[in-house]
Amino acid sequence: MPLVPAAALALVSACGITDSGPAQAGPPAAGLPEAERPADVVHVYFSSPLGLERVSRLDRGPNSPQDALNRLPEGPDEAERARGLISFVPRNAPAPTVTGQRRGSVDVLVPSGWGTSRTALRQLVCTAADAVGTADGTRTGEVDVRVRRTPGGATDTQRCELNPGSGRGPTPPESNKGAETT
Repeated sequence: MPLVPAAALALVSACGITDSGPAQAGPPAAGLPEAERPADVVHVYFSSPLGLERVSRLDRGPNSPQDALNRLPEGPDEAERARGLISFVPRNAPAPTVTGQRRGSVDVLVPSGWGTSRTALRQLVCTAADAVGTADGTRTGEVDVRVRRTPGGATDTQRCELNPGSGRGPTPPESNKGAETT
């Protein structure tokens, strides 16, 4: 019986593979091909019965404050409207323009036609502050948003405060009268 394992070993070791020595190889592995740039997330703020609410949107841009503000006039999508979100920003109005940005601050020019809605202004301020905070690590509530309503006009510095005064929960929005819900 000891001859059977020895014979099997001899057969397996002589399976027809010859010693060929080192072989020439091609270029080193380069890994997987690069995928298309992944989508970034921008945040916009809409109004709910309880106050402002942060909503995430996919964006292929560089995720700048201008990218976020460009999304604001689009208003809530169908699912967001079903959740009770509305916007006081005039639908499809021109987006506000970022005219300057530094760590912890951003300058924004509001286009004409936005009206005087306090909630629309808060939506703008929180959207811009969130984008700056995402870009440079500043907490959203600590970003100075300098709002200008006309070129060369007075600047009003604002911060995103979801509940001015108490810090507990969002501030109730103004009346829905005049809000864009479609």
